[in-house]
Amino acid sequence: MNTASRYQYAHEDREAKRLRLHADAFKYNAAMEQLAQMKRDRPEQYEQMSPVVRISLGHYEAAKAAAKQLGRNVSAPTDREV
Repeated sequence: MNTASRYQYAHEDREAKRLRLHADAFKYNAAMEQLAQMKRDRPEQYEQMSPVVRISLGHYEAAKAAAKQLGRNVSAPTDREV
């Protein structure tokens, strides 16, 4: 096995692991969903939010996107799921 193909294989493994870890971190959060809606609907108000809140939303959205990419349910839980 040459080093080029071994490196690519290891790189693909890292990316898959990273995606899975992001997806595993996702847990539906109604407050974060409201912040995401504010970001879409009222960007001027969202921009005045604390940087820590905006960073937290970024992490939440990245985890949600990873979970969605892996085919996981990212919608709000129903009464039966809680």
